[in-house]
Amino acid sequence: MSEENSQQPPEQKTDEGAELVAEVRNFIASRKLLNLASLTAGGHPHASTAPFLAADGNFYLFISDLSEHATNLKGDSRASVIFNADESDTRQPFARLRVTFNVEAGVVGRDDPLWQRRIEQMGEKFGPVVDHLKDLEDFHLFELKPSGGRYVKGFGRAYALEGLERQVALHLKDGHRTKGDLRDAG
Repeated sequence: MSEENSQQPPEQKTDEGAELVAEVRNFIASRKLLNLASLTAGGHPHASTAPFLAADGNFYLFISDLSEHATNLKGDSRASVIFNADESDTRQPFARLRVTFNVEAGVVGRDDPLWQRRIEQMGEKFGPVVDHLKDLEDFHLFELKPSGGRYVKGFGRAYALEGLERQVALHLKDGHRTKGDLRDAG
């Protein structure tokens, strides 16, 4: 395969960048749970789910040391999150609406003013259960800072994202190939 044919064309910024990022924010705001992929001490992936708060471009989890994902995030800050459309709202499972981000996790200390603000916001979102949980010493507030992500709206409608607050969305136009496609020749 010649070098010219082996290079993929650069991803193109879409003129819908700000609109797509707003769509992503609205979709995430409609969710109460995120799915989390964290890494165990042995480097194995662990999938879980947790209630979350989105604020100022980050995600916040208030989770217990008794959960495996809290232990994992304390040991390795690298993780990934996914937000899915409800299965009942999905006509084609292969084209399910979803948003994913790579994240860096860190613990927000109870003496940090941010802790109090985020716990109050979680109370507004999830109700009085947060008032009970905030008094439990094994619960910690994790801040997940998103970096690169992907927004999939359906077949041929996938977009690369640069975090939750940046008005950048790149339309991923290349990738699907059929058998016999010239790019498969080699």
